[in-house]
Amino acid sequence: MIQFNLNRFGRLACWSLRNDKRYYVKSFLQYLVILTLVFLFLTVATVTVNRHNVNYQACSFITILSFAVMMVAGSSFMFCSMDGKHDMQSLLTLPASNFEKYVMRYATWLVLLPVFFVAFVGADLLQYVVNTLVGREGTALVIQHVADGLAKSYSGTTSSAYITMVLTFGWIHSLYALGATFFRWRKYNWICTSVVLIVLGILLVSFFPGSRISGSIDEDTAKSLIHLSHVVYLILIAFNFWLSYKLFCRQQVIGKFVNL
Repeated sequence: MIQFNLNRFGRLACWSLRNDKRYYVKSFLQYLVILTLVFLFLTVATVTVNRHNVNYQACSFITILSFAVMMVAGSSFMFCSMDGKHDMQSLLTLPASNFEKYVMRYATWLVLLPVFFVAFVGADLLQYVVNTLVGREGTALVIQHVADGLAKSYSGTTSSAYITMVLTFGWIHSLYALGATFFRWRKYNWICTSVVLIVLGILLVSFFPGSRISGSIDEDTAKSLIHLSHVVYLILIAFNFWLSYKLFCRQQVIGKFVNL
């Protein structure tokens, strides 16, 4: 079978969206309820200290953090919409190539992004209405503080540092994609992947002599190393996605704890 056919992929996308509709609606309601409760707690239930926008800054921080987590770990949501053996059987028997199935499963988090954004806007409007009705001074929209915070953080970041940050997030994102097809605990594979990343991070911090190296190289060498790290990041990202796809091709209805 041809690896990728646009018409066949379109039919697969329609089938997947129709089958996963309940999962997306459930996710929207969960996001809406959680964000609304958080916003109302921070802006109504708590006491504002010194300035009225302090609590809105906390709301914007939580929102930005949630978006960042979803973008970084979103690739681990590949199989969250699938319940039990029957859904996996249906996926494996679909008349589509493995690559098309993998791309569609990977795209689950891309659908969740607008779902989360709509839930955020709904929660923001609800907190604005409630704060206006109770007569709270300094009532504003969280999205205004989010936009201001993103603008300030971007303006204070150099292009090289921004590229490094994006590639680092991309590398972690690819690791979550690898964990999604490596661990068979489909709905909660992100827990296992997160544990591995935490352990890996501790080891890197413990054994990497960053301070000694940074003190012994000049500026030109540092720039060359940064460019080299960007290339290494791109290679690692491509390798992780390739390995994730290969493991996806080995998916079975029932298997061991890991997909080997």
